[in-house]
Amino acid sequence: MSDSQIPEFETDNGFLELIQPRDEKYMEELEEDIFDHGCHDAVCVWGNTIIDGHLRYSICKKWDIRFNIRRLLFQSRDEAEAYLCAEQLKRTDLTSEYKKYLIGRLFRADMNAASAAFLREHPEKQPNADGQISQKYVQKTEIATIIGKEYNFGFSTVTKYDVYARALDEIRTKGPEITNRILNGSLRVSHENVIELSRLPIEDINGLKRLLDSGSIDRIGYSQLRHELRWQRLPTGKPDYRRRRRERENAEAGIKQMPVTDPDAELSSLKFTIPSWSKTISRTMELTDFPSTSASARQEVKTQLVNLTRKINRLLKQLEEDSNDR
Repeated sequence: MSDSQIPEFETDNGFLELIQPRDEKYMEELEEDIFDHGCHDAVCVWGNTIIDGHLRYSICKKWDIRFNIRRLLFQSRDEAEAYLCAEQLKRTDLTSEYKKYLIGRLFRADMNAASAAFLREHPEKQPNADGQISQKYVQKTEIATIIGKEYNFGFSTVTKYDVYARALDEIRTKGPEITNRILNGSLRVSHENVIELSRLPIEDINGLKRLLDSGSIDRIGYSQLRHELRWQRLPTGKPDYRRRRRERENAEAGIKQMPVTDPDAELSSLKFTIPSWSKTISRTMELTDFPSTSASARQEVKTQLVNLTRKINRLLKQLEEDSNDR
């Protein structure tokens, strides 16, 4: 087959976001296998866009190797995304973050597809201002329950992962590399802190990217992040005339300006962090089926709680002693 005979298909960045990248070893082995034995798995396309099989397509195109094409029929992009999410969730090498993200995106796609199907059957019904159909027509709980049964989660966990996926998509609009690092597991961020990160302005997201590039952090606690950004935020543009003059005058006078420290800063950060701990513990107690959990998992949590309790008692003692000294 000549290169001109190989069909030209397009890639879609939105679909690529739903595919966890393969590691280099996998890609090398796949290329070697296809080169030696041919491409046995079809490239799945919707119209002229690749849905699944991007690596196979690129390898076959590189080496002028024949491949089969499987044409998929969807009535909407949401149906295509739901299909792709379900196919990716069959993988055994997914990070836990990518699995949560895919379940959240699958739920969203199924909800949108159900809304579109309802409108096709009932054109007299109108969506609300957000383009959504009333929940009394499209049952959110039913769809979440179906997905939950498929992947062994409760329906509330599925809707929680929907929020998680939306937060990651919001972060992606401001800093795609941050979303990618969270999903591949190289940057550790709790569910609650992903939500908080999604609310940060782009200036703080840019500050976070500089922190990550410096290699100074590999996990994010929200209070720690705000503290770091408060002291390490760098100007993104040229300093104005007054700032340049002030810096020049200080340099000439041999004065090194130090930031004015806030003695309450760390306590204030802790004050806003503690409620999220409390909510997480309450949610765990409410949703966990403790008799079915493993002894090792319970012991690990117990150890961490004991350590946390000791630190809380030390902090309480410190706060009480300082209060008595005044």
